[in-house]
Amino acid sequence: MSTRSVDAKLVPLFRALANPVRRTMLDRLREEAMTTGGLAEELKLSRFTVMQHLRVLVSAGLVLPRKRGRERWNHLNAVPLQQMYERWVRPYEAAWAAGLVGFKAKVEKEKPMAESCSIVGVELEVTIDAPRERVWKAVLEETTLWWRRDFCVSPDAKAFRIEPRVGGRMFEDWGNDAGVLWGTVLVLDPPSTLELLCHTTPRFGGPRMSMLRLSLTSRGNATVLTVSDTVMGRTDDRTAGHLDEGWRALFGDALKSWVESHR
Repeated sequence: MSTRSVDAKLVPLFRALANPVRRTMLDRLREEAMTTGGLAEELKLSRFTVMQHLRVLVSAGLVLPRKRGRERWNHLNAVPLQQMYERWVRPYEAAWAAGLVGFKAKVEKEKPMAESCSIVGVELEVTIDAPRERVWKAVLEETTLWWRRDFCVSPDAKAFRIEPRVGGRMFEDWGNDAGVLWGTVLVLDPPSTLELLCHTTPRFGGPRMSMLRLSLTSRGNATVLTVSDTVMGRTDDRTAGHLDEGWRALFGDALKSWVESHR
């Protein structure tokens, strides 16, 4: 099976892991199988809400429901997580290990901070006073015009581009075929959804990978842009705050200002 086919099959898995409630449910099911009612009681959620989350987890293959009489028991299925590991962690282990040798030597000389290899997710909404098609065009076709230069790796970057196709690149263009690949387009559903798989190397705070999802919905004459970012890998207690701050600066400030002043 091609890597592109594997990546497409893993999209529902990334979506399922993006929600902190669903991650908590998986942690609980790792300990033992539970009924839907038992999960609702323990998590202090309505049965309807738990069933909605379970449907997402079942679709991703992470939960296997089994009927016992009149009760539905939910069992954890770790196979998809292993598939994710084989596709996105194992191939990079050697490179990550090499990068972490220097990192280890550095942190042993400094005050340690709370750091781990875990999953961190952030989500924010930005209301833009423009039609959805206009916002979509700005995101995909005018990225260079609103993407902040201080967010680029090189101050001499010539452009920042997102290729509008499945498998397309989100990359920083330095000219003469030089630059930095930020991510790869996994899902493209104009003018509503863009999903990208991004990588961060040890040089820039990794190793980690992230699933970035941009969702556009119409609200009257305006557009609500929902930005969801799920990071897996090397994180610390500041990661979520940095992600939220960064995406708000790019989408809540730079993109919003550009679109609203160029309608």
